[in-house]
Amino acid sequence: MHKACTYAKLKYVTTDARNAPSKRNVILEATIRVLREHGLSGLKVEEVARQAEVGKGTVYLYFEDKQDLLKALVEYHTHRFYADAAAITEADRPFEERLRDLLKRRLAFVEEWRGLWSAVAREAAPEGQKAWLTGLHRNYQDILERFIASGIASGELRSDLDVPLTAATLAAFGCSPQLDFPREAYLGQLVGVFMKGVRA
Repeated sequence: MHKACTYAKLKYVTTDARNAPSKRNVILEATIRVLREHGLSGLKVEEVARQAEVGKGTVYLYFEDKQDLLKALVEYHTHRFYADAAAITEADRPFEERLRDLLKRRLAFVEEWRGLWSAVAREAAPEGQKAWLTGLHRNYQDILERFIASGIASGELRSDLDVPLTAATLAAFGCSPQLDFPREAYLGQLVGVFMKGVRA
């Protein structure tokens, strides 16, 4: 007589499933939709599974628990933003054009989270949160430092700029204001203010 397959054993047998990106990403996209609709307090694995059109058990093949799911969600969306930021800033175009597109993408990223970022990050990594978030942000800092350095090398930015500090300043730009300003006007103001301080 065969023993019933335990949940732990099922997870072990299906470890390879965790590396299949398509279904994992579908679950993560469903998670952000549930968060937008119901907030963090209303995030239920059952609802994520329903929106992802998978069984509840399938979610647990990819994520150990809700905390693991939230941590993966933050990393997934953040690294996707970083990939876009790198592509924008490394393009062979004038610095100011790249800056505008970068800040436009940054605004879209902030809008995508709609105020959920802090709460989700706290829930995802209650212990060691600062080190985890610092590690994530280091990637963005590196992208921006290369961006600033490219502007100096091309002669579009002042040669006396402190690259790390200028990059850190740029990283602080692009958080959506609480007031409802027209998006294009706000974007133009961000670009204008930043360029006024760094233009050669």
